[in-house]
Amino acid sequence: FVLFYQPIVSLASNQIVGFEALVRWQHPVLGMILPLEFVPIAEKTGLIVPLGNWVLREACRQLKEWQGSTPLAEQLWVSVNLSGVQLKHPRLVEEIGDALHDYELEPRCLLLELTESMAMENPAAAQTLLMQIRALGVRVSVDDFGTGHSALAYLRQLPLDSLKVDRSFVRGIE
Repeated sequence: FVLFYQPIVSLASNQIVGFEALVRWQHPVLGMILPLEFVPIAEKTGLIVPLGNWVLREACRQLKEWQGSTPLAEQLWVSVNLSGVQLKHPRLVEEIGDALHDYELEPRCLLLELTESMAMENPAAAQTLLMQIRALGVRVSVDDFGTGHSALAYLRQLPLDSLKVDRSFVRGIE
């Protein structure tokens, strides 16, 4: 597995403010395999938990390296996607805290993303877990909003820092 980092640019300053860590599987025969193909298999087999932890730790390690070697990079942050299976893992909050501690990262430098459908599958459980994550100082975002069937009113119950609206929802809005 390998991580690619998609830059996130501030519209106000036109500067890179963070990165989204995107995992890919570099298969020796099939080439680059996208998450859409391997994540469902990893979730069914339970391998998504160690894979997700590796993605989290590797993204934190890379961010710390950039922060230490690049002028003015202390304010950079990294975004990591979580799977629904990871959200149910009993050690998730502990693993997040361990990664932040091990790489000496400020919690504000980490943004965790979950999809709208994961958040709405069990809103009460999601709210409890997200409160625990937020208590660490980590930011939380809902990704792909507009692809599910929830209303903004439901999402208001969750402790979110940001909402990423799916492109299909806003395509052609101009």
